[in-house]
Amino acid sequence: MVGPDSYPADVNPLTGEAVGADVLARIPLAVKITNFPVSSRPQFGLAEADLVFEHQAEAGLTRFTALFLQNDVDKIGPVRSARFIDAEIVPAFQAALVTSGSSFGTMDKLRATAWFWGLDVWRLVSEESAYSCPPLCRERPDDSNSLFTNTDVLRQALAEKAQKSGAAAPGRADLRGLAFADAAPTGTPVTDLQVRYSGSAQTLWNFDAASGRYLRWQESAPGADLVPHLDGATEQQLAFTNVVLLSVNHQNNFVPEDFRDGGNCGVEIQLWTSGPARVFRDGVMLEGTWVRDATTDMRLQLRDAAGAPLTLKPGNTWFAIVTLNSPIELAGAAVSVSGKVPDTKSECPVPPTATPDPNALPTVDPLATPAAP
Repeated sequence: MVGPDSYPADVNPLTGEAVGADVLARIPLAVKITNFPVSSRPQFGLAEADLVFEHQAEAGLTRFTALFLQNDVDKIGPVRSARFIDAEIVPAFQAALVTSGSSFGTMDKLRATAWFWGLDVWRLVSEESAYSCPPLCRERPDDSNSLFTNTDVLRQALAEKAQKSGAAAPGRADLRGLAFADAAPTGTPVTDLQVRYSGSAQTLWNFDAASGRYLRWQESAPGADLVPHLDGATEQQLAFTNVVLLSVNHQNNFVPEDFRDGGNCGVEIQLWTSGPARVFRDGVMLEGTWVRDATTDMRLQLRDAAGAPLTLKPGNTWFAIVTLNSPIELAGAAVSVSGKVPDTKSECPVPPTATPDPNALPTVDPLATPAAP
């Protein structure tokens, strides 16, 4: 076993795999990638991520935070806006956050996070923090789902911004928390994991014994049949070595995020303290808890009932985050999760646009002589 507190000099703490020293000398990149609308698919780069976190954004729809350290990726995206949970995920993995922007409330949340304070604001890569093309390049100016990036230009831009700000140059991150072991553990045989975030967002992970990986499926349209989830770069179905189900408390954060149909607030996903966790690897399910608190230095750890590390198989990992009250059922070799959608609508009306008062507007007498400058 390697991790959760220390790793051999040539092992990536995000995947448990051997990599070169040059890889470990760079900062992880946490890129915000859209999943809705369906027309924004296929995404590019998810297959090459070390870790992916899937979470509710608002209205039961999901969005991804994908972390890249090990692989160099030519095209990643579509890049979209951040959410409150990125103030937790990004520092936990010592990453730079790459996003198209954020609502005012989410940006305030991020800027209040110590990871982005003062000279370290360079870690927040967005069009709102003085980053442009490259590294954030929009293929179609009128399309919010057409912003893309790649790892090489991101790392170059980060180094330049850090230097200009007077901060230390990006270097090897202090990564801890995850543990890895090659040996297949004893667990409950499970070959299928179905996660229903909402009626519009449904996914299935199916264990492929030949490759030892989990294949991802999701709806082709809200409420429609599930189809293979492809990566646009490879046109191959997403396959991950581990899938981890995290049950986490969700709360309305009262920050308007979506202005359609009367608007929706975002969600505060409270990924701190602890909660139930289930690890799916090698065709079995391991049950335990996730922990992220002062005892872990706010890194994310996975533990069994005795407090020992729950080990991942070396390779990439997908984290599916569901609400704390989502029912989880085991039937034969299949686990199904019925997600609960927090009410982010009725308690978050978007203020209507005020009608201008013509009496309050400055007026100009067209016959008056213009004042001298």
